[in-house]
Amino acid sequence: MKDSRAFIERLSGLAHLSAELKEELAFNLVAEQYRSHQVIHAAGQVETRFWYIAEGLVRTYDFDLSGREQTFAFFRHQDLLFSFEGYWKEKSNHYIEVLETSMLVSLSYEHLHALLTRFPEMQDLVKIFVRQYLHQERYRHHLLTLTAKERYLHLRKSRPELFRHVSVRLLATYLHITRESLSRLMGRD
Repeated sequence: MKDSRAFIERLSGLAHLSAELKEELAFNLVAEQYRSHQVIHAAGQVETRFWYIAEGLVRTYDFDLSGREQTFAFFRHQDLLFSFEGYWKEKSNHYIEVLETSMLVSLSYEHLHALLTRFPEMQDLVKIFVRQYLHQERYRHHLLTLTAKERYLHLRKSRPELFRHVSVRLLATYLHITRESLSRLMGRD
């Protein structure tokens, strides 16, 4: 299956994988097609798998105390969606929504743990997943230290493709500004 091969190639680009591990991964990967605006994980549940975005666009989000959506991250083609909560089998505090028709390839955390005991190189991959997760969190926290205009300009420069694929409303929830403020900033650009 093409998408599973792409996932394995992505992992191989991160760390050396033995032929046996690649074979085992190919056997355990599951290709999943989702429609636009489908929520594939809800807060309060345990995430059972992590995903490779073969095609499409996905976001993670939650609601603040006043009930407003807060988008944490966007994931696009070739991104890996890994979470500490899922890895540690803990309930998560976020939702995962597919924003456009998407093809995802998943590996269950149960299989990931089993592979860790059999293939030492999986430990290198998990370290990379954790590092990427931490990098995303640091980036998100850094954005929050900036002014609204600086957040907008930074996102515009670092992830311009989001402005072609994501609604102004969702971008505003990511940038922690109102939709009207974001529209004004975009209008000046």
